[in-house]
Amino acid sequence: MKKSTGRFFLLFLLLTSFLPAVESELQPYKLINADKLIVEKVKGEFVTNLIGNVHLFYGETEFFADKADIYEKQKIAKMQGKVKVYDDSLSLFADNVEYFRLTEKLFLQGKVLAEEAHTDSTIRTFEADRVEYFRNEREFYAYDNVHSFDERENIFGDCGKLTYYLDDGYGYLIKSPILNLAGKDSLQISAEKIEYFKDYKKVIADFNVVTESGEFRMTSDFLLYFSQEEKAIYLGQPRFTSEFADAQAIEFQIFFLEQKINRAVLQDSCYVVFKTEEESEKNSWVKSTKMDFDFVNGRIELCDAQTNVFSYFEQQKAENKDFTVNDATGQRLIIKVNEENQIESIDMRTAVQGMYKFEKK
Repeated sequence: MKKSTGRFFLLFLLLTSFLPAVESELQPYKLINADKLIVEKVKGEFVTNLIGNVHLFYGETEFFADKADIYEKQKIAKMQGKVKVYDDSLSLFADNVEYFRLTEKLFLQGKVLAEEAHTDSTIRTFEADRVEYFRNEREFYAYDNVHSFDERENIFGDCGKLTYYLDDGYGYLIKSPILNLAGKDSLQISAEKIEYFKDYKKVIADFNVVTESGEFRMTSDFLLYFSQEEKAIYLGQPRFTSEFADAQAIEFQIFFLEQKINRAVLQDSCYVVFKTEEESEKNSWVKSTKMDFDFVNGRIELCDAQTNVFSYFEQQKAENKDFTVNDATGQRLIIKVNEENQIESIDMRTAVQGMYKFEKK
């Protein structure tokens, strides 16, 4: 008798533990609210129409909408009108959403907005015409008129297509991608492809890279940017252009301060052309193995050329100035520039050789 009772009790436990799974299968979603509910059979499948102030849970995902159609057999939910989707740290808003419960995939269209909450309470937002979100893989795809903003790193992004892997903090932008660092009018990077790693801690731009600000423009084939160090490395025929000077080298290392260029290091085959007067053309130049530039408010303040220095300085004839040319070589050259972008002093050092020409008025 005791043995039979024990068996019955064990069977009862097994059945009660199985019931939630059956209940979950029969009731795949939990309806919280709807102003109107209609159930109809379409092609051998029950379809539930929810109309007005719809609020439901489907699996672990929460939905709000003006209207929702639930396909019971296919386990598909189609929602329209001010749709809101809440899934862990991700919130999604759109005009139309299709949710496929079996594959855990969501397809959103029409004024799509996505918000991802960081642990420090800052958010990352995405806007697009169309979005695909795969819950199981934690993959996010945005298409057409894509705009993103990371509040923590203060980075804006625009492109035609964005791919983002949420768990890895890795994503990339293609189709005319542009990143704006520290605001819409600050440092801007464009390329054929822009990748970001560990939530914008590192950014890589490939092919036809252009970096612009109010004071300068840089081009290259490859850019590597580290946000914490505010450092950028340019490779592949890097070029620097500004109103005062143009530069090229094998490699540029650019250091920023509050998103303004603060220091630049040029490595190998360095060549710079610049103005000697405010209104003159860029007709003076310096070549060397390495060059260091110091900037103040985005303006070149000092140039320090080192090793195998070749220089040519030309001053055009003016009302109060003679025409002069200084052609020299040495191992180090220091040029100081004033606030008006005029050369204040030229100091050539070590093994100096050269020629100085002038023409009096």
